[in-house]
Parts: sequence; structure tokens; C-alpha cells
Amino acid sequence: MEFTFLQKTAFLVLRIMGSLIFILAGINHLLKTAGATAKLQKSAFGHLATAIAPAESLIILSGIGLLVGGLMLLSGFKTRLASLGLLAILIPITLTVQVANPEGAGPLFKNMALSGMLFFFIVNGAVYYGLDQVLALKKKAAYQTIGNKHYVSMLVLGLAFTLGSCTSTGTLAQTSTQQTTAKQKYAVLISQPGHLKAAINTAESITKDSKYNSEAFVIMACGKSVEAFQKGSDMAQFMEQGKALGVTFKICGMSLKQFNVDPNTLAEGLEIEPNGLTYMFDLQQQGYKTVEL
Repeated sequence: MEFTFLQKTAFLVLRIMGSLIFILAGINHLLKTAGATAKLQKSAFGHLATAIAPAESLIILSGIGLLVGGLMLLSGFKTRLASLGLLAILIPITLTVQVANPEGAGPLFKNMALSGMLFFFIVNGAVYYGLDQVLALKKKAAYQTIGNKHYVSMLVLGLAFTLGSCTSTGTLAQTSTQQTTAKQKYAVLISQPGHLKAAINTAESITKDSKYNSEAFVIMACGKSVEAFQKGSDMAQFMEQGKALGVTFKICGMSLKQFNVDPNTLAEGLEIEPNGLTYMFDLQQQGYKTVEL
């Protein structure tokens, strides 16, 4: 069966678009190893993989495989072998991470669709406009028999996509590097009045030391520490010091009730949260680095 030029182009587009998913996934595994490792460890069946090797090692190895295999698929080089390797990586990832994924069935069915695409290229190879075809042409010395003009133009297009992918990869790597130096947010939970002084001293160290790259600092007062934030408290000087540093003070509403502290007796500039502990969990989800004194 002879395919039209548009149909041949569709094979190329499928290969390029599919390969970019694996390339970006590989980059993510290599540049954001900690996040991918945590996801594997928290997955329902992650223990099946970590029983073989440490989670971090598996993430790094899979990242290398996804990146190399994706680039091979993109360029149409050793396409069947590259697709088989990618499928060998994708299936364990799907079974350990995506099955029973709390995010829903979307990622699972995405991986199933990718598996179908890889099976297509395992059976058919690059089909058209890949380095596999170029190497085969050289062996057969038959450039004139398949329409040089269209073939060369589409090969150039494929190489352009490859270069564009490399450029995107560099941009992503640079972006990831910038993210690692992005501003950090910190939060401290205190439970005793005397902890306020330690928390303020910590805030001062972090906000003035460039290595911490601080953007925000929150002090969450729970337990008996809420008494330190009443008007006229001997801890008032530390509150003023914290405000000068840009510290945000939060007070646990449940603790106020537990220790019979009237909210009207609190100093100005304080924010009351209904539950201090759940608020700390909220901050963690927002990317805050938290600690409890």
C-alpha cells in the first residue's frame, strides 16, 4: 500500500510528538529527582520497585533511559529498539505509580495510550523520515527511487524538530536551575512563650543570610505560646523585632480557647487561624519549609 505525502507526514508527527513526552519526562527525572523519588515512595505499589533498588537510583536510571530513548525515537534512529526500551521503562512506572493513583485515572490512561504508540513503532519502525531510512538508503544506494525532494525536505523538518527539542531541553534545564535558586518560604510552629525569642532569632538569621534566599517567614503560635502575644506581654519587643523583619504572626484559635485568652487582648497585627496544626499542613502544601519548636 502506497501512502500519500500527508499520510507519511502524519507518521513523522506521531513519532515527534510522542517522543517529546519521554524526553521531558527524562529531564524531569534527572533534574527533579527528589520530587519523583518521593512520588514513587508514596505510590500504592512503589514498594514493589524499591524492593529491587533504592528509589532514587531507579528514578535516575529511568530518567537516563527515557531521555536517551526519547531522543532516539525523535530522530528515528534504531526506532524499534528505542521503542522497546521505552516500553520496558513505561510498564513498571505505570504499574507502580499510576495504578491506584490518587490524582485519578488520567495518568494511567495516558500511559496506556503511550504504550499503544510504542507498540506501533516496535512493529513498524520509524516508517518514514527517520535516520533508519537514511542508513538503509545508503546501503542500497537507492536515493532516486523514493522521491528525493520530499524525503530530504521531511528529513530536514525532522532534524529541525530535533534541534528545537534540544533548545527546549536547554531552556528547561536553565529554568530548573533557576527554580532551585528561587525564593524560599519558612514557617516555625511554637508551643511555649519562650519559643518566640528563638523563632525571632531564627527569622533574623534566615532573612539576613543570602544562602537561605528567604521570601517569607511565618510564626504559628499554638498551645501556651499564645499568651506571649497579649498586650503588655514581656515578649512585645520580640514581636516588634519580628514585624521589622517582615515576619507574619499567626495565632491558633483553638489554643486561645484552651488557655482562655480573649482575642481582644492580643497585640495588633496578629492573624488568627482556626486550627494552627492544619494551617501548618496548608503551608507545607504551598511549599513552605516548616519546623516545630
